[in-house]
Amino acid sequence: MTDVISPLDGSVVGKIQVVDNTEIDEAIKIAHREQKTWEDIPLIKRVKILHLAADWLREHEHYLSVLLIKEIGKTVAEAKDEVVRSADMIDYFANEALNLRGEELSGDAFPGYDKDKLALVERVPLGVILAIAPFNYPVNLSVSKIAPALALGNAVIFKPATQGSISALHMIEAFHKAGVPAGVLSALTGGGEEIGNYLVTHPGIDQISFTGSSDVGKEIATKAGMIPLLFECGGNNPALVLSDADLDLTSTEIVKGAFSYSGQRCTAIKYVLGLAPTIDALIPMVLDKTKKLIKMGDPRKEEMNLGPVISENAAINIEKRIVDAEEKGGEILTGGKREGYYIEPTVIDFGDKLPSVDLVKKETFGPVVSFIRVQNIADALEFINSSTYGLQASVFTKDEGTGIKVGQQINVGSVQLNNKPQRGPDHFPFLGIKSSGVGVQGIRYALEAYTRYKSIVFNKPQ
Repeated sequence: MTDVISPLDGSVVGKIQVVDNTEIDEAIKIAHREQKTWEDIPLIKRVKILHLAADWLREHEHYLSVLLIKEIGKTVAEAKDEVVRSADMIDYFANEALNLRGEELSGDAFPGYDKDKLALVERVPLGVILAIAPFNYPVNLSVSKIAPALALGNAVIFKPATQGSISALHMIEAFHKAGVPAGVLSALTGGGEEIGNYLVTHPGIDQISFTGSSDVGKEIATKAGMIPLLFECGGNNPALVLSDADLDLTSTEIVKGAFSYSGQRCTAIKYVLGLAPTIDALIPMVLDKTKKLIKMGDPRKEEMNLGPVISENAAINIEKRIVDAEEKGGEILTGGKREGYYIEPTVIDFGDKLPSVDLVKKETFGPVVSFIRVQNIADALEFINSSTYGLQASVFTKDEGTGIKVGQQINVGSVQLNNKPQRGPDHFPFLGIKSSGVGVQGIRYALEAYTRYKSIVFNKPQ
């Protein structure tokens, strides 16, 4: 058994089992057997089961929210939003699954063939999906994998992160209560090193859907072999502020984007670039709004909107990066201090130097944002595109045409104009390139990702 420790006060939230290889083998064996039966259930019945699971989440929203706050340190508003959004996502997946279509192709559309050939092209489930979820959204980012996979007839082996696993296991119970057989959806708990390596190399896994760090994602991809992968990995997201930007709007979005859930989001803003006059005018506004908008403290209190990071070890590592950045030329304008699990909202100014410190070059999962002055926009684009990450970026400008033109030159999966990076709306495509991911998520895109094409070709007698 493994203890799950609350970042609020270091208390034990609960204990989770560490499964062994024999239990993993048995769960995957059962999943393959049950998947065939589940696939044969009419789509409309699977969809009704998913809607019922969404209703179960809504019914137990308060309980799950309280658990999320205690287990991973979310604020009251963040926890409630995660549960409600997850229920809405399940409903949307279920509805969209009814609209997924195959197609018919006639042979006479290609030179040298005629109507004696007809292809019936359909989408079929992949089989047994390994869904690996992160700690920061243990309900929402689990649902985003489980719901589309189940809707289209797959079985799911679900591995939650240790931190967040208790919330995730309660979410799994909602699917079971709704009517998903236990063998079709199984949860296996334990650390990544303890069971992860065995799971990702298991011959019974037909696809891996993973959300987590880029380093772990690369390790999994190397080990997994020739099976489909759907990965959402790290993001080290920049905000590029053009000289005509609405700085009041920009400063608000930067503060929200940098400090929501203590910066522990793959879509958090991590550094801001712009010409010197723009950054000089923007920084005081960001500092003022950080002071006015961000209230750090016990997230069980509704007035608090910045809680602890997930562990003391995580807090120590963030603190080390802040200290390293200061030693190498960064000026701490506010924050920078650590107390236990808590890191103050931190703003660092690197002046007109393009920093090569870990705080900026690597994803820092904490409430820290850096400011960088550039000589011109071309230099900013070169700095952004030199990153090994490619999840999202923000461009702030009043000229939407210029914003689109600049956005087209940024090498990331999505560019937000005049807003912070974010995953939603959940039916939009969500993807990362380079070290930030493989494949495309979003409601319809995820449904497609959990299926494969299969063709049946009719040949007319000669």
